[in-house]
Amino acid sequence: MKHKSDEEFLRELLNDFKIEAAEHLQAIVDGLLKLEKRPGAEIEEKLIELVFREAHSMKGAARAVNLTRVEQICMSMESVFHEAKNKKRALQPGMFDLFYRATDFLQTMVTEIDLPHKSISQKEITQLTGEIESLIKSEKKKSGISLFKPSIHKGKTDKEEAAEKRETSQSIIEKTSDPAPSVQAAEALPSTSAETIRVSAEKLAQLLRQAEEMITIKTAISYQLKQLNAALNNGDNGLQKIADGLNHEKRKLTLALDELLLAIKKTLMCPFTSLLNIVPRIIRDLGKEYGKEIDYEIDGGETEIDRSILDEMKDPLIHIIRNCIDHGIETRDERLKVRKPIAGLLKISIFLDSDHRVVIQISDDGRGIDSKKLVNAAIKSGMIKRSASKDLSKQEKLMLLFKSGVSTSPFITDVSGRGLGMAIVEEKVTKVGGSVSVETKAGKGSTITITLPQTMAMFRGLLVKASDQMFLVQSTSVAKVIYLKPEDIKTVESKKTYLYFDESLALVNLSDVLAISDRRFRKSKTYPKPVLIIQVSNRKIAFVADEVLDEHEGIVKTLGSQLKHVKNIAGAMLLGDGRLVPVLHLPELAESAMHHGEAVEYVPPGGEEEIATDQKDSILVVEDSITVRNVLRNIIEASGFRVSTAVDGMEAYEKLQKEAFSLVVSDIDMPRMNGFELTTKIRDDNQLTDIPVVLVTSLESAEDRKRGLEAGANAYIRKGSFEKGNLIDTINRLI
Repeated sequence: MKHKSDEEFLRELLNDFKIEAAEHLQAIVDGLLKLEKRPGAEIEEKLIELVFREAHSMKGAARAVNLTRVEQICMSMESVFHEAKNKKRALQPGMFDLFYRATDFLQTMVTEIDLPHKSISQKEITQLTGEIESLIKSEKKKSGISLFKPSIHKGKTDKEEAAEKRETSQSIIEKTSDPAPSVQAAEALPSTSAETIRVSAEKLAQLLRQAEEMITIKTAISYQLKQLNAALNNGDNGLQKIADGLNHEKRKLTLALDELLLAIKKTLMCPFTSLLNIVPRIIRDLGKEYGKEIDYEIDGGETEIDRSILDEMKDPLIHIIRNCIDHGIETRDERLKVRKPIAGLLKISIFLDSDHRVVIQISDDGRGIDSKKLVNAAIKSGMIKRSASKDLSKQEKLMLLFKSGVSTSPFITDVSGRGLGMAIVEEKVTKVGGSVSVETKAGKGSTITITLPQTMAMFRGLLVKASDQMFLVQSTSVAKVIYLKPEDIKTVESKKTYLYFDESLALVNLSDVLAISDRRFRKSKTYPKPVLIIQVSNRKIAFVADEVLDEHEGIVKTLGSQLKHVKNIAGAMLLGDGRLVPVLHLPELAESAMHHGEAVEYVPPGGEEEIATDQKDSILVVEDSITVRNVLRNIIEASGFRVSTAVDGMEAYEKLQKEAFSLVVSDIDMPRMNGFELTTKIRDDNQLTDIPVVLVTSLESAEDRKRGLEAGANAYIRKGSFEKGNLIDTINRLI
């Protein structure tokens, strides 16, 4: 029994350490990012002191819970900054990548505390700490650029030297509303911060769920009151006292419940700063990866939002930032040609709108979004037909950015160019009841706007009837309910539409989209018919229902894992009278409405103009390893392609002169002619220049990917993360 108690105590200590370690790590990363920008000798000394103290504190905490591997890395970091603090060694720009690698190791190790298998080996830790400690052993204090630059140094030579340093180093400049370093605030934290307690988020969430169950009670009371009022209409005066008492209890319950829910939701809210802390490091790393200089501005980090919503926004934020830096902001040379500042600008602004919804705006000053390329990519992927694309509005074309499989990137890698990142953004945003939109201006940049509820509010929905079945539609997504007359229906290209404030909307029967049409109701010609104008993101659709009843509030229960693939249904809600009513999943419903009636039509990947034939596409696989060559052959042939092989670039180029191939899959590191050289030869040959080239290689550095892009490759897949689906999906996209 005592042993069990010790285990529980250790588990509590480790949980406390996780929270404390996260705070220390964030402070260290913030300090490193500011130090790397060389803000001046006085501030640098304070930042070095801060990083030193945080590493020291984390080392001590790790030792207390016997995490020797974490302690080892912290100790090596502490030693370097102790030397820098005492000015025995100068920090140099080349050191920072090593420091960031150490923080990445620490982050991973803290995350994996409870896992039996660790992704970082002791050998890797020993190698890392050895590299860090070698910085101390170096005897040449001035072997690189010192971050300590005494303010007494003046003159033209110093200015020229400083300009030279800025030119050669990666410039990622932080421009926040409070640019001063947070050293003083961090030092004053123990004595000035308000009293706080750490409460498990799961415990608070459980408390919220229990409180929400009271809504069902309130709903049931409302239903009983209706029944009593109906009885009173029959003249039974004895029931009046009961009705008055129930009304009184309902008012009390409603007030207590609303106050309880509000208090709990406020407890679960936290500021955006906890998410935005990762942004500087992301921008710094992506700037280096894509060889671009990025300035950034962040405003509104103090805005609060429900923690569960904030957690869902991490992936969308990363995907949008990557998209802005990769596709939006131009290269240094491109910006110079159009007379833009060398460094691109990324802005993140967060605020509450008039409806107390949280708005996140992420904008860049890059080249803007080419809607024509988006449409062509959507046509090629089979998302839309070429004829239908002509009717798309400007906003509808831009919203194709968020569709899975639609990408304008000319270069596909393991992590970009597959059209998945922005699709994840819309999926995550709509999951929490939000919406996303995009604006762009050619040559000026783009802005992506995410609008979110501040809290995971109680569900309110309109009860509607379609083919004698009941459904609930989220009230906030219903722009308007109108009653349709026959003369209101217009036919455009054989499709029914409704003119709503000068906007022509697709008009569809809700029962048809849900595939529950009933002949009895189809025969009904009764007008006017109720129509719900549903808005999902920036898209509006008019759904014809058989009846719109009243509004209900309650808790939406998920369908469970067994029914998770049921289309167009998000869950179910229990009404006051005991009925269980399905809740419509509006983003899916909008997609179903767009494709309604087109399911039997086949559109080939290249659009309507492409003619289907039985001829198989021929792929040339170039690989010097017989094992890898056979693996690639089997995978590609199993997907229906014809495959020829070559052992190196020289043989491949000779085959390309004699046979016609639809695509080339090539290794890079090969004898006689490597993959880069083969790609260059293909691009320089007028007869072969349009053949797509996919490089499948073990070379993983950003420089190798850049070299592949410069050679003219269309895709770059690393063998270390190779999956069958990645390769076949890439081939299908390029052919």
